[in-house]
Amino acid sequence: MRNVFRGAAFGAALLAAVLTGCSGGSGDAAGSGKSGAAASTPPAVPSSATAPSPSPSGPTRAEVAERTGALLTKTLAEAGGDDVAGPDGLLLVDAWPDTDQAEYTWETADGRPCHATVGPELVNVRACATTPRNPSVVPGRVSPLFTSFAHGWGQIFAVDRGRVTAASCSGKPVKVIQAGTVANGARTLYAVWFPDYTKGEILLTVQQGDKTSRTSFSLSDVGTTSCTATP
Repeated sequence: MRNVFRGAAFGAALLAAVLTGCSGGSGDAAGSGKSGAAASTPPAVPSSATAPSPSPSGPTRAEVAERTGALLTKTLAEAGGDDVAGPDGLLLVDAWPDTDQAEYTWETADGRPCHATVGPELVNVRACATTPRNPSVVPGRVSPLFTSFAHGWGQIFAVDRGRVTAASCSGKPVKVIQAGTVANGARTLYAVWFPDYTKGEILLTVQQGDKTSRTSFSLSDVGTTSCTATP
């Protein structure tokens, strides 16, 4: 009889060992929170989840303006001379995040107009007039100053003691950018941009106090497109 009980106990112990061995690491899958040495390695997280693709967005207009403005200021200071901006400072014409460039204009302390095209690492173009305020300030006068290739083809011009309220090319509206004022507020600097060389004239509407007038502004003698100064 003792042998029978001993055999039954041995069989029960063997069965328990078999069941324990079969269960293995299944306790983890059931959420026990315990893992043994034989636990399997967790599956790898897909790479798209662990390494999200970079954002396609580039610098903002404000970021381009801040960086290029600092670079131009530093370049002018290091160059020395009389081409640094006068009391009105550097005037941002426009900044373009797609090319990481900006266009600036300013007037020197002795009244000479200047402009510069600034890239992400260097000043690509910089030019200043040799004569102060040439032409002189005359109320209502519209004066061409510079041609720029910063973003397509553009013209920078000045309007004396007046402001541009509208512009058109063959009857179609043209965007006019106001950069700021120089000459103690007597001269306002503007710019217009086209995709490429543009010949002919645009029509400007200029306001002086309560008076509004229209005047033509010449562009170029050559171009793939043309404008006429018609309303």
